[in-house]
Amino acid sequence: MNQPPPNQATPYKTEPKKPVTTYKVLENGDVEINQIVETVSFWHAREFISLKRQNEKALEDTKYNYSEEFIEKMKKQESEIVAEIEIMNPIVEEAEIKAKLDYMKQRHEGLKASLISAINDKELNETWWQDVWIRTKTEIREPIFKELTAQQQIKYLKILQKLKRKNIQ
Repeated sequence: MNQPPPNQATPYKTEPKKPVTTYKVLENGDVEINQIVETVSFWHAREFISLKRQNEKALEDTKYNYSEEFIEKMKKQESEIVAEIEIMNPIVEEAEIKAKLDYMKQRHEGLKASLISAINDKELNETWWQDVWIRTKTEIREPIFKELTAQQQIKYLKILQKLKRKNIQ
């Protein structure tokens, strides 16, 4: 059962009656269940007066919500939000650019470290070469290759030859 918010009028006793249920089989075989529940509530006079006052307050708030004053307040709030978004736009653009550059740097460093580790492995990890390095775009691989030492480049080329002989490209 729904709980009323704090400081709201509530009945001192509620008595749900047995629900009235009807069943109907639809054309497609689905079953429609219609259930009517009746609840009787008992209120102390002071609680019922509070309930009436709550409804009067709700009516007053509703009328205020479509008043010119409220609409002006909302328009002012909207313009403040738009102004805040406009302040944030260049910051977001700069953050996105820096995040992309940082991602590219981390990707570069990570691939370089993994490549050096793969080159120095005593056993050829064909899975890594096939799943990671060979699938990496050429424009990402070339700068990494250029940063390798001469010895590492020689080992790298030998590994690529082994992979080609095994038909891994």
